[in-house]
Amino acid sequence: MNIKRLGIAAVVFILLTSALYAAFKKPSDYMEGAARRISGECPRYTINVSFYPEEKRIEGTQSLIVKNTEKAELSELYFHLYPNAFKTSDTAPFPRSEMQLAYPNGFSPGYIDIKKVATPSGPLEYEVRGTLLKVVPDKPLKLGQSLKLTMEFTEIIPPSYGRFGYGKNTYNIANWYPILAVYDEHGWNKDPYYAIGDPFYSEVGLYEVKIKAPAEYTIAATGYLENKRQEGSSLIWTFKTGLVRDFAWVASTRFKEASSEVGRVKITSYYLKEDAVFGQKALEYAARAVKFFSEYFGPYPYREYSVAASDFYIGGMEYPNLVMIGRQFYSEGDMLEYVVVHETAHQWWYGLVGNNEVKEPWLDEALTEFSTVLYYEKVYGRKSGQRVYDDFILNPYKFYEQTHQSQKMGPILRPLSEFSSWGEYDAIVYSRGAIMLKQLESIIGEDKFREATRFYFKQNIYKNATTEDFIKAVNKATGADWTDYIYNKMLKNDEPLQKAA
Repeated sequence: MNIKRLGIAAVVFILLTSALYAAFKKPSDYMEGAARRISGECPRYTINVSFYPEEKRIEGTQSLIVKNTEKAELSELYFHLYPNAFKTSDTAPFPRSEMQLAYPNGFSPGYIDIKKVATPSGPLEYEVRGTLLKVVPDKPLKLGQSLKLTMEFTEIIPPSYGRFGYGKNTYNIANWYPILAVYDEHGWNKDPYYAIGDPFYSEVGLYEVKIKAPAEYTIAATGYLENKRQEGSSLIWTFKTGLVRDFAWVASTRFKEASSEVGRVKITSYYLKEDAVFGQKALEYAARAVKFFSEYFGPYPYREYSVAASDFYIGGMEYPNLVMIGRQFYSEGDMLEYVVVHETAHQWWYGLVGNNEVKEPWLDEALTEFSTVLYYEKVYGRKSGQRVYDDFILNPYKFYEQTHQSQKMGPILRPLSEFSSWGEYDAIVYSRGAIMLKQLESIIGEDKFREATRFYFKQNIYKNATTEDFIKAVNKATGADWTDYIYNKMLKNDEPLQKAA
């Protein structure tokens, strides 16, 4: 997407209130209460890996404590093995038209090989089918029972400029380990790695991850760095996390770092030497966004947040405490700011409040796009916010409608499997979804909409929310029932925008 230059004179961002700084020093009581409740029941991952960049290989073990919090007995456990999507060119999770962008130096396979699954009492039966691992416990896991699993694995990293792969400057190691699938009212969620959207759905967990890497590498990762020690020609990086729904890392021999603090949160920008000016700008944008979103929606509860320049052709990608920003944006400040702010907003919508991104992708992406425009409105003023809204959201969507007049637009609320292209997904989920939220804000008023988003955040922190949860928050804030209107007039409406309005 192109954006016209904003042409905004330097604006002094007004310092936030003392109450905001108090919130940064200590997360709110409701956040701490939710963390205490969930920490006793969530999965606990302990991962130890050795990273061999010359061989494009990772060797590791993963220990995981799983507790059954469901009423049903669990006779099988399922894990996503997302790296296996990169095993063949036919299954690689990219649109066919973008394979040259994803693999500029040609395709080569990547995958994860599970060597062993065991409990303290011995090996377990398991089966790998594509991107799914099925593990069969010796006895069904009853409500309240826990099971400790240990897995041994080898991974091959593909030459992909995507979420999992390497390029000229960075290794992007995301969606890379056996991650427990979500068991909900529909049973185990076994969705594949779709080529469109962010096909992920996971519960929060606690992580301790040790990465042994050659000493010349710098690693940006989820969580906070507890320890870094030398062992021969290698460094062992130990990261620990709060409650997060994923763990990712980016490694490079070329990273430079710049840091600042926003209250209790350390913000770090990882960039390449030749991009130093824009590396500093990325830091400023990230810090400003964390300040704003913490004030507007609810405080950021983690100790660290990192922005990492990456060989990533798709643009930007969010992970807990860490976002990847395509290095191509480190040459133009306006575009870089938009992408950094968007990915930072995902720390709230996907990270702290999760959702099923396969079945209801609008819920995080539309709210994140809306939040990005909100940032511009509040930080730079309404005129600039309107300009960004027009350039990034409204006009691109209108252009999409004009060039697709012969077909139905399709509703906002639908799963990834019903989108035929990235263009359609971007237009409907990102743009039309944000337009819908902007319209809803204008109907119920800014104060009520903010109240709704804050209630939605508070009620669903560390959980997976649904469309119903969002509508409940709107109903709570307004004292009226908007269920039918939001569902049928907005989310399920497939008419062109002019008719839908």
